[in-house]
Amino acid sequence: MTIAAPALAADDCAVGLDRLGQQAAALEAAGPGTPAPVTQQETAQLRALQQAAQAAAQKGNAPACQAILGEAAALQDSIAHPRAIAADELEDAKLRSPDGKDLGSVSELIIDPASGRVAYAVVELGGFLGIGDSHFPVPWALFTPSGDGYVLNVPKDKLTNAPRFDEKNRPNMNDRQWAMAVHTYYGVAPYWMRDSATLAAIAGSAGGGDASAGPLRQEVQRLSQEVARLNRELQQARGAAGSSSGQQTGGGSGKGGASQAAPESASQAPSGNGTPQPPVSQQ
Repeated sequence: MTIAAPALAADDCAVGLDRLGQQAAALEAAGPGTPAPVTQQETAQLRALQQAAQAAAQKGNAPACQAILGEAAALQDSIAHPRAIAADELEDAKLRSPDGKDLGSVSELIIDPASGRVAYAVVELGGFLGIGDSHFPVPWALFTPSGDGYVLNVPKDKLTNAPRFDEKNRPNMNDRQWAMAVHTYYGVAPYWMRDSATLAAIAGSAGGGDASAGPLRQEVQRLSQEVARLNRELQQARGAAGSSSGQQTGGGSGKGGASQAAPESASQAPSGNGTPQPPVSQQ
């Protein structure tokens, strides 16, 4: 079993690389007379991702290869069907669970001003879980556009004890401890690290004796070390949460079986699960 899993991942990477090569070639073959033709910059970026994925595959790094292929697929979707939505239109968008049931609505988006990325969507789940008026900050990576709305790719039991807040206890979302705790709970990498695998693979493919590639490789090496450090922190947080949950007895909020705000310290775990709850800043 320990040998089959990596082999399967490598096979998936090879299949994905072959598919990406065919798709990139098809885009390049499209004539300039077609409606809204693909630009050279778009195909160049797609080819760069292909080369980065190949470099990762050649080094036996199947997870990095898969991550880069995922970015390439997202780029192709955006090239073929650009999609943009005004933030206030999200109030009318349907929010569904993976099995198609209505969940609630997205009340606001939290943006990273440095990159322009959506960091979180704040979700109001209504009576879905019978927990009253609480707001759930969920990493945007867990949402998938679907029809007239979005699918929230989180199981119901995971949402039951998810980090939440009310209007009187809004967290400081610029707090690193809070952000790491939220991403740890949902089991996804922090939004600011999303492109790390691509950078690492591109640095490896630069190679050669080109002196201009030296600074790039040094910067990517630094970023790779940062990724490794964050991964260690995530593992330590999970381990600490598991230890603390085994020592806790009771400690519920006493209101409808669910807390209305996250604990004040990330070292505390929500009642009933072993994941650190983000601290809340009183604002």
